[in-house]
Amino acid sequence: MSTLAGLTPELDAAVRNELREGEELWYAGMPSPSRMRRKMWPIALFGLFFGGFAAFWMTMAAAGAWFGGMQSSDDAGSKVAVGVFMLFPLFGLPFLLVGLAMISSPFWVGRKARRTACCVTNQRAMQVACGRSVKVQSWGVRDLNEISKELHPDGTGSLIFASSLVRGAKGRTRSVAHGFYGVPDPRGCEEALLALKATSRSASDPRTEA
Repeated sequence: MSTLAGLTPELDAAVRNELREGEELWYAGMPSPSRMRRKMWPIALFGLFFGGFAAFWMTMAAAGAWFGGMQSSDDAGSKVAVGVFMLFPLFGLPFLLVGLAMISSPFWVGRKARRTACCVTNQRAMQVACGRSVKVQSWGVRDLNEISKELHPDGTGSLIFASSLVRGAKGRTRSVAHGFYGVPDPRGCEEALLALKATSRSASDPRTEA
């Protein structure tokens, strides 16, 4: 059995294993790692300033706390105060780690793209991601909205076709768009999505019944 065009053997096996009985694969493609990395550059740039400031703050705090010549007396309270002061530079460590995570986000997003397949079948649109486990996100025919397509200069494209409401920490709800980003042959993907939507109309139209 040949591998699906554009998919790695690992993704090919995961997609085939996910197909239900009678389910036909109409489209399959992997997001472009370079396109996905490009989306994260603004976050990485912000992380560079964020992490850089955290590193600068920790360096200055360490210079004052560790090399500032503060001496401990025999008083127990003074010893505790000095101990806390010596640990003060470490308070910036969480912020430094957040900055490093933001800086490295293009790498991780590109890595994830190489392990993700965007598929359209005669029953649903689905995204299959391989890692320590296989994660599958599916959208049935009734989940599909109007399709929005964006074509990129490198020949890839992004298609938004569904949305969901998410409740935030403060109780406010917001709409989150779902779709495929940076996939090859975006026109082929759009045609498959339109054909999938057409199955819903034909099923609800009594004139199609024999």
